[in-house]
Amino acid sequence: MPDIKKRLERKGWSKKEIIRASRIIEHAKANRHPRIKILDKLVFWISLLIAIIGNFIISISLIPILLALNNLPLYLVLITLGISFGLLFELVIRTIEHLEAKHHIFLGIMVPITAVINVVIIVAFSNNLEKAINIQNPHNPLLVGVVYALAFILPYLVYQLFLKDKYR
Repeated sequence: MPDIKKRLERKGWSKKEIIRASRIIEHAKANRHPRIKILDKLVFWISLLIAIIGNFIISISLIPILLALNNLPLYLVLITLGISFGLLFELVIRTIEHLEAKHHIFLGIMVPITAVINVVIIVAFSNNLEKAINIQNPHNPLLVGVVYALAFILPYLVYQLFLKDKYR
């Protein structure tokens, strides 16, 4: 609510108008239908699940890339995929209007951690697959996972730290 009050002050609203608008918003939040409250929570958890599943699918799609590429080309592909999926995730999160700071913190921690875990598992699998088919192209699973996760979280961080105030 403090964000809304600050935005309204910047737009030239009077104190009386801001107080009235705040009361209306609070009243609307308090009197929402219970099904709407459940739906809000469901949207949050489904978004989280989709982000985790999406990261897993991207991790699986990395197997041929991990078998073929090494060093700079591999990391460029990882960064490109991470930023692309991170932008998509950031747009989804931004469009969910009811998210509070605690939701953003939870998502900002949980999704990159799961991205690292997914990619580490897939890289370890890829390294074992390389041994089985006699390819000498091993990768450091943790390094690959961290590079992908950092690229994935970059669009979210850029928006939260630099662009958020411009788009309000």
